Amino acid sequence: MHSTSVWFGAVVITDSRQRLLDALMTIISERGLDQASLREVATEAGVSVGTVQYYCRSKDEMLQMAFEHVIGRILERATGVERAGHVGAVLRRGLLEFLPLDQGRGVEARVYLAFAARAAVTPRLAAVQHRLMSRSRALCAQALALARERGQARPDLDAEGAAVAIVAMVDGLLLHMLSDPTGMPAEVAVGVLDEHLRHYVDIDVGIDSDAAPGTGAHAGTPHDTTDIEHQEEGGRS
Repeated sequence: MHSTSVWFGAVVITDSRQRLLDALMTIISERGLDQASLREVATEAGVSVGTVQYYCRSKDEMLQMAFEHVIGRILERATGVERAGHVGAVLRRGLLEFLPLDQGRGVEARVYLAFAARAAVTPRLAAVQHRLMSRSRALCAQALALARERGQARPDLDAEGAAVAIVAMVDGLLLHMLSDPTGMPAEVAVGVLDEHLRHYVDIDVGIDSDAAPGTGAHAGTPHDTTDIEHQEEGGRS
């Protein structure tokens, strides 16, 4: 067994649980939520239905577990990006982790989008979605407030209001990239995000223009670093 810390608390992931989660990700990303039955997940994972029921007593519990898992993976990666450069550059790296810019993030994004759509009619999933949006807006607002404090953003910036707009835009970009990839290819989506962020904050110090989007690569000259996630509310770095 090994334990991992995720956004909604500490959980212990066994090999069997990981196989179930991997099976769920595969089924949902390739076939949709409706195909994620207890029996289908057991078959995909190579375990018995009883093993699935050990972790999830019902399909609803199983879907909630999968939704929390994919959100945990995305947030863990977004908050773990390299902290080099201005605060805006760090924020940009974190936001890029939500977009389907490679195969792995594409799988996660398809699973997330399937759950987000179901959350509109499923209170249990809506509660998970609300926690994700609240956490994302809070982290974004903390970053913007820190950038304003350091003189790297507009002095009159409404950090909380801007965070609401930024998170909503990233969610919309994800939807368009998956549902209309011809009309919203990756380079266009990244350009839209960059243009929007520049209305609020300096994002250009710490960005390597030759790096692939979302890789966290940065220019050779070291800059100040910041830890957005662990900044105390109202505190100074």
